[in-house]
Amino acid sequence: MKLTLKIKLFPTNEQAKLLIDTMKEANTVCNAISDVAWQEKIFNNFKLHHKVYHSYKATFNLSSQMLIRQIAKVADAYKLDKKTKRTFKPLGSIAYDSRIMTYKPNSVVSLWCIGGRQKIDFVCHNPDYIPYIKGEADLVYKKGKFYLFQTVDVPEDDVKDVEEFIGVDFGLTDICVTSDGVKHSADGLNKYREHRQKVRSSIQSKGTKGAKKLLKRLSGKEKTHASIINHTIAKSIVQSAKKQGKGIAIEDLTGVRFTSKRRNKKFRTKLGKWNFSMLRQYIEYKALLNGVKCIAVPPAYTSQTCSNCNHIGTRTNKVFKCTNTNCKVDTIDADFNAARNISLLGASVNMPEKSTMFCSLHSLLGLKPIPSL
Repeated sequence: MKLTLKIKLFPTNEQAKLLIDTMKEANTVCNAISDVAWQEKIFNNFKLHHKVYHSYKATFNLSSQMLIRQIAKVADAYKLDKKTKRTFKPLGSIAYDSRIMTYKPNSVVSLWCIGGRQKIDFVCHNPDYIPYIKGEADLVYKKGKFYLFQTVDVPEDDVKDVEEFIGVDFGLTDICVTSDGVKHSADGLNKYREHRQKVRSSIQSKGTKGAKKLLKRLSGKEKTHASIINHTIAKSIVQSAKKQGKGIAIEDLTGVRFTSKRRNKKFRTKLGKWNFSMLRQYIEYKALLNGVKCIAVPPAYTSQTCSNCNHIGTRTNKVFKCTNTNCKVDTIDADFNAARNISLLGASVNMPEKSTMFCSLHSLLGLKPIPSL
């Protein structure tokens, strides 16, 4: 599996200046190459290389391989469409490959710069992935700091076929609830977001130049905080499933922001900040790395169906009440009930013809019977 490893660099003041000069020179070259590509309508990497390489090698202060990387960068930029001329920011990211970048022992990386090779200290929070480094790395300058976003190819464990699944119900009050009774509350994250919103509002109300700089410096912290929480939750769910020898079933909430019936402003704001897609992505790739089967199931009726008797019930806030008088379940936590239904739907993927839950929901949705797998 290909992942991106974030590596933070710690250059000296002199090295930082050389890195900035290198990025500026490389992006200046990209703009010059883009001028030629746009004027002469040459967008193919091979043809563009033959058009500009020799003249720009003599004109600009870049090594052969660094110039080749910039030609490829321009050609890649025009792959999306050729209707708009591409321009590149002075401090836009630049790509390094193994010919101009080498990882050394003791957390040191050697990077080509205009002033020659520089050995720069770095820190990586996932050092176990360093042996799997493969391919290019992007040098990024952000908020006064340098990062390498390195591609790694991590081997995956064989995904084992299972009959039981842990169901995961995503929500707003609780980030997620699993069918084995574990709740990951959103109270802390929501309080953090409310605090950040008050801080932003207070700064924005001043409208000064310094306030705008402060807002720019603080931007992204909320997303980083949510990302750390989602990583922790995803790791916990995957490790639990692996330990129990089960798979993971999650809701397919694609387009939920457009299909939700509630339209008041407060709800839309909360839903807009809901990072369910990030959490789903983390669960899926961590499951794949650990050999845990992970599937997405349709969420329709999972919150309205009794996980014990498969009858439609009523949900009031966080409580589900079964309307079947013969059912042993009277009331149950609504999210836990939904998680159990998602778990049953996950299990039905292997044996749909034996699953009462699967057949009930398919009937409610008016779908055609699915043949056995």
